[in-house]
Amino acid sequence: MARRQRNIEGNRDLVEDLIFSWSLDDIFNEDLFKGKVVKITETFACMNSYLSSYTFPLLEEVRADMASCLEAIAQAPFTSIVKLDKISPKKQRMCRITIRQVNASIAGKNEVYDPKRGDIFVLTDTRPKHISDLIRNGRSFRIAIVTKGGKDDDEMPPDSYIISVSKRIEDDDQYCKIGDGKIALFAAYLFNVATYGRIWKAIDIEMATKRNLLLVKEIFNTKSSGFKIGEGPNTEVVGNMRKTLLSFNLNESQNNAVLRCISAAQCHKKCSIDLIWGPPGTGKTKTTGALLWMLKQMNCRTLTCAPTNTAVKEVALRYLKLFKENATGNGTHQLGDVLLFGNKDRMNIDNDLRDVFLDNRVKQLIQWFAQKTGWRHCMNSMVDFFVHCLSLYQTHVKASQELITLLVFVRRKFGVDSKSLSDCLKTLRMHLPSASFSEESSRDIVLLLDLLQEFDKLLRKDVTCKDLEEVFQSAYNDEDEIIGKSSNGVNNNSKTSRLRKCRARCIQVLRRLQAGLKIPSTCSKKGIQEFCLRSALLVFCTAASSSKLYSVQNMRALDVLVIDEAAQLKECESLIPLQLFSVRHAILIGDECQLPAMVKSKVSENALFGRSLFQRLSSLGCKKQLLNVQYRMHPSINRFPNANFYNNQILDGPNVIDKKHTRCFLPGPLFCPYSFINIEHGKEVADDLEHSKKNLVEVAVISNIISRLFNECRRTKQRLSVGIICPYTAQVVAIQQKLGKSYNQHRSFSVRVNSVDGFQGSEEDIIIFSAVRSNTAGTVGFLSNVQRTNVALTRARHCLWILGNAPTLTSSGTIWAKLVRDAKNRGCFFNANEDGGIRDTIIKQCNEFRHLDDMLNMDSSHISSKRKEKKPGGPSRSKSHSNAARLKRLENKKENQVLSDQFVQLSLGDTSEAPKFDTSKIKILEGKKMSNNEIVEDKRNSQAQVKRANQVMYQPKYHPPTFGIEEYMPIEASSSSTMVEADPKEKNGEKNEEISHTRNSQVEVMHSSEVMNQSEKYITTDIFQNQGNHTYGSSSSYSRTKTETNEKKNEEPINMSNGILSSIASQMYRWFNKS
Repeated sequence: MARRQRNIEGNRDLVEDLIFSWSLDDIFNEDLFKGKVVKITETFACMNSYLSSYTFPLLEEVRADMASCLEAIAQAPFTSIVKLDKISPKKQRMCRITIRQVNASIAGKNEVYDPKRGDIFVLTDTRPKHISDLIRNGRSFRIAIVTKGGKDDDEMPPDSYIISVSKRIEDDDQYCKIGDGKIALFAAYLFNVATYGRIWKAIDIEMATKRNLLLVKEIFNTKSSGFKIGEGPNTEVVGNMRKTLLSFNLNESQNNAVLRCISAAQCHKKCSIDLIWGPPGTGKTKTTGALLWMLKQMNCRTLTCAPTNTAVKEVALRYLKLFKENATGNGTHQLGDVLLFGNKDRMNIDNDLRDVFLDNRVKQLIQWFAQKTGWRHCMNSMVDFFVHCLSLYQTHVKASQELITLLVFVRRKFGVDSKSLSDCLKTLRMHLPSASFSEESSRDIVLLLDLLQEFDKLLRKDVTCKDLEEVFQSAYNDEDEIIGKSSNGVNNNSKTSRLRKCRARCIQVLRRLQAGLKIPSTCSKKGIQEFCLRSALLVFCTAASSSKLYSVQNMRALDVLVIDEAAQLKECESLIPLQLFSVRHAILIGDECQLPAMVKSKVSENALFGRSLFQRLSSLGCKKQLLNVQYRMHPSINRFPNANFYNNQILDGPNVIDKKHTRCFLPGPLFCPYSFINIEHGKEVADDLEHSKKNLVEVAVISNIISRLFNECRRTKQRLSVGIICPYTAQVVAIQQKLGKSYNQHRSFSVRVNSVDGFQGSEEDIIIFSAVRSNTAGTVGFLSNVQRTNVALTRARHCLWILGNAPTLTSSGTIWAKLVRDAKNRGCFFNANEDGGIRDTIIKQCNEFRHLDDMLNMDSSHISSKRKEKKPGGPSRSKSHSNAARLKRLENKKENQVLSDQFVQLSLGDTSEAPKFDTSKIKILEGKKMSNNEIVEDKRNSQAQVKRANQVMYQPKYHPPTFGIEEYMPIEASSSSTMVEADPKEKNGEKNEEISHTRNSQVEVMHSSEVMNQSEKYITTDIFQNQGNHTYGSSSSYSRTKTETNEKKNEEPINMSNGILSSIASQMYRWFNKS
């Protein structure tokens, strides 16, 4: 630990010196940094304490991220490595690998995995299906990082990469033998460490002192400094700029926010930070676009950042929209001052952004920067044509021995040269920054393009070879020729005179441009990239990728930093752009009442590692400019969020108050602009990995509503967008599977299903929110998060329909209890049975799984008692387990997944033992309703046999505890559904509470068809009779069914209802007696 402490405190590389030093035990040790991760305070005594407060929370976050990826390694992207070479004896950890792209795959799909710089992966000789596969039978593995290579690296083949490995590879290592085909080698992707590495450098005190700390010195302790945040606007600046802002149609609060910021940006003597608070629908993006427009007009070099590529893209799109609306004439084609760079795939660059995206700009410019085909060559060729056309013609005739006339030669030669020059000039005009040419050069480019077009038209008229000889023999630098006068001083409008005049003017303009354009002589891709980054006035990128600007040589000073969605950006991550060059002014735009940054480690989250600079400054009382008019939501939708999250400070805009904004999409009171639809008969169940939850009744109701909306949309021929928001990933997947692709092909009707996080920043005509949770305990998990709730409730324009179990939400004691009461008080609360279509859907859905569900719960009390009897003898619940024990639990978790196969093997007649085999081949005991032809009478099993089978099913031998959950688990059936990665929040905050519920819904014992028929009779008649008195899936729901079942059990033995299950129980009984 002492060695590790020295490494952390020194100027060390995050990967080479820290991550590579962790053993597997370290990675899975949640107490690795126990006592080191402490809560980050709001103010700090000095710069060192400020930066170092993030060190251990960052390391803990990296460890948690890595552990999470290793646990899910079976679903990790992987690729085959066909060649591995050591680079040099001096660099013993550096290797060159070549991948086989045809075999690359992502999570079992046939998609190609392209490693990228900063990727951390596991280098192993097997495709791991579980973490234990990495060390099974004495295997060794290495952690590796990609340091160079890939498709974006011009210096290496696209399938070759330079990697650094955690342990050096010796010459006799088996990894060096993959070329002869004796062994295989795989790279299983874990995560990309690039952002972590950039944060690590930003918080390193030694590196930070070499950077710009003008702003950082002021923000780490705003209370003790004389630094003022959010000062009022300069009145002189306000007077000059207010007229310009009128064209943007901003409201008063938006105008004040922009004026305050640009006033501060004009003061070069001191630093400033301004906070713009933009609640949902208040025009935050529009205000940002207007602000950037004004900063560009002031020639302020501005860097605009956001936490994600998607957020950056949205800001850039908004600015370009304003640019096209306000630019006139030649300005509409000049975008060289605007530059966007980042992850091309995640940004999904389309036509609107292609002209400003760095990679595309470099691709467009590189051919015109080349020596043989570049802009100088094009201009020289054109000048040569106009000056020496006749000699060029004679040379061509002699060289090619082609008998063509002067007219044909001139038309052909001019056509080729003028097209090349025109393409070059248009590209330069579009992509070069304004610093590359003066206003005169800009006008000359436009003029030259017009002259070339005019000359081409004149050549196509009735022109003879004699006319051309006269034109090209004339002087081209005579003023009379340029203005089109004859020797006697009289204007001459003949065709030859016009050709001479056009020729002379072309030569004049060309030579001015050759001298006036300020274009670097570089022709390399990297050189052009740096030229664009160095020269642009407005640069857009993520906060993490802004680190790219540190490596640009001779970088021009940046004046202003704008951070959009600042409340979602970790403060330590915001330090990356804050330390850039000579940044003196920062503008933070966000809303701390919406979702914060994602943190995967619960330990780091509790230490406030995810807190943003916006939130910290706001909590310290720094003044924020509130945008106080919302233009998105119907007033009835805005009412609850406004009162509970924004203290009723938000006004409704005139557009949402207008009666036209109130739209009726479906008949009935349930489908008013704002409604809570109470669905008490839903049942929450955990997904296969027990990390997420779903509610199939709510899924069915949503499907019914979407179908009705679609039919109504087709009938009325109106455009409609619907968003379905779910707090749980499993519910998102369930709804997507239910809806399928039925609505994908209709332009006028769109349906989008996503999590709360996925909907932040979005809006739709209708939002349907599925609360999912349905239990008697009032447990709602991370649904209680106020910021998450705020986002979910503020995405709708016209209608917000909330589906949920009112008793569960009311008894939760969270913001959702308040919401239910508010809906009742406002007359917006409705029971599901008030709509016939929804009522029929719920009955149908409940009947689909009620048969099996009743049988699963019949004997739950018996199983629970057995668990309780065995529990005291089981392992301790203490979390202070050894790291070796944790790895053992991971191994046990894998064994747990094949238990159902042991039952299948026994049912096939093998009574000697219960060997394991592939779980993907035979899947039984799934939580689905059995069809009638599957239900057969089998009276060969007595009650004692069934009881004995139950005991075998719950043998501790097959159900060891995992991850501190020390309860015996029922057999887990394989699932035919798609395995979905859960949200990190669900993994951390919901795991324990969801596991207990999942176990109650696993397959335990199959009972008689008579009991199944009895339970179906109750659901069809009683499900809606006592609305609010019982919840489907709770213990009270089954009281009558259980009572009659117990009476039945006292009268006669329980018979198995399925032949397969009967055989399983019988074989298990014989095997148990034999063993």
